[in-house]
Amino acid sequence: MNDITARSEEYRGFTISVTPQKDNDDLWDFTYRLQREGESAAQAITRSRTLGGYAAPETACTAGLEVARTEVDNLLRP
Repeated sequence: MNDITARSEEYRGFTISVTPQKDNDDLWDFTYRLQREGESAAQAITRSRTLGGYAAPETACTAGLEVARTEVDNLLRP
């Protein structure tokens, strides 16, 4: 995986896409995008995490998926 490869999954009616990004001191972080099924791309939510704390892009992607899943859970909370 390189810095332009996104990892995607379906989760609770959303498509989560995470892209690792090179940050300070050769560390990695991520940007993620949430798009609800049936909604346009213009309505998607995009977030960026730039603390630069992961040693590998795969680790940044895994962390990004966890953060995005938590946000989806919070969005769907009654």
